Amino acid sequence: MAEIIGTVIASMEVAQMVGKQHSDLLKDIRRYSIQLVEGKISRNDFFKESTYVTENNRIAPCFMVTKKGCEFIAHKLTGQKGTEFTARYINRFHEMEKKIENPQPAEIPIGEVASYLKVMDRVAVRQDTAPYKIAQAFQAVSEQFGIRLPVDFANIPEYEQMSLDLRKGGGVA
Repeated sequence: MAEIIGTVIASMEVAQMVGKQHSDLLKDIRRYSIQLVEGKISRNDFFKESTYVTENNRIAPCFMVTKKGCEFIAHKLTGQKGTEFTARYINRFHEMEKKIENPQPAEIPIGEVASYLKVMDRVAVRQDTAPYKIAQAFQAVSEQFGIRLPVDFANIPEYEQMSLDLRKGGGVA
């Protein structure tokens, strides 16, 4: 199932889902493709020709099957096989859509994040940045990498929260 490329799945995975030999599914897809072209319907909306590297390091043909392609194949199946395939491909595409909608934070080694934060700290200290502002920057960077810090990690001191508003008679804002 590691054959994901965007919003398509590889025909090898589809063959597994429908319980067919990959070579038999390729024959079916080629037949469907010819019929679609004869009907002046773009086959690329359903099936895209591709290749993959086999375990023996050979390049072999496959198709990238779109959601429409899976629906097409599902309509050709009947009974239990059709029901099971429909449920599997629907679940698979929903899983892929979730990953697209909710991408995981970049997988960067913690050591690299720590090195980045160390450099950021040196620069901020040289520029006389307020400690709470440095803490806010650390918190923002950490969260981008999935590192959760305590909510009160970046507290703004009370004296920094108050400011003198001289435009309205000199009161405290």
